[in-house]
Amino acid sequence: MTVASAFGLAGVLCLPEDASARRPAPAVVLLGGSGADTRDGDLEPGWPAGTVDLPAPGTLRRIAHRLAGAGVATLRWDRRGFGASGGDRAATDYTSDLADAVAAFAWLRARDEIDPARVAVAGHSAGALTACHVCRDVAGVAGAILLGGLASPIDEMLRWNVGRVSRHWADFTPERQAWLETNLPGVLARGEGMERYLEGARRGDPVVVIEGRGTSVEMRTARTRQDLATAYEAEFRHVACPALVLHGGNDLNVPVEDALTAYGVLRAAGNDDVELAIVPGLDHYFNPTSPDPLERVWERVSLEGLRRPMAPAALEVIATWAARVLRP
Repeated sequence: MTVASAFGLAGVLCLPEDASARRPAPAVVLLGGSGADTRDGDLEPGWPAGTVDLPAPGTLRRIAHRLAGAGVATLRWDRRGFGASGGDRAATDYTSDLADAVAAFAWLRARDEIDPARVAVAGHSAGALTACHVCRDVAGVAGAILLGGLASPIDEMLRWNVGRVSRHWADFTPERQAWLETNLPGVLARGEGMERYLEGARRGDPVVVIEGRGTSVEMRTARTRQDLATAYEAEFRHVACPALVLHGGNDLNVPVEDALTAYGVLRAAGNDDVELAIVPGLDHYFNPTSPDPLERVWERVSLEGLRRPMAPAALEVIATWAARVLRP
């Protein structure tokens, strides 16, 4: 299917078996984060240029299939400029993400198989910010699922997350150091050049070039400039509908404390229907992690942890909440 937005968005409408014009189903618009280029919630194969054999956790696809089993439809799509969707990927930012999400919300509500009064939004990672803005800009959102959402300043998160490889370099074996240098030199360069990148973003440079580890990485700053101007903690106040705040207990992308902050802001803003769930042993994509702390760092840096499937426990929390809120 194609959603008529500023550019055609190609995606998937996933329906429960019994959804029809006579029995319209509730639905959820699924929004991926910064690494969710495809409709399934994965990086587009071969992007960034030169990358190969990247894990494909399929987070949005797995959520969609589990919700269909719970009687809830979903809509997900290739991000603008990726996959089969139109538009220029280099011109995207949170503003274009929101415009596409609002268009998708309207498209979904107009479907005969969907109950327009029972359409919710779910945002993973950076998609949680867009979900908050959908709740701000779209009337009558039936619910919000906020997955691994950021509630702390972006520069703190980037230093903690992207800079991790530099902090732990001496902890890796020589074999693992060599593997990173061969397979992920761009990751190493970004980690070592994070302060230069942040300085460039603050200056308003559209692109910052990071060189090191035998490679050169061009990093666009459009989203980070918006991030730096955003008080993430405050954005959760826009969610006045029933909400689920879900976080992995071993999330090394976004600190788990951010889930507590988001929950507190929602409640302080007067939202009394908020469920907080922190699932132990899961990472940012809700995949199971190693019990060993250093091994978890390696899995995060090397992306190996993403080769494990999304944990059924996280999917069950989402499906149970959606059934309670959208199918009372």
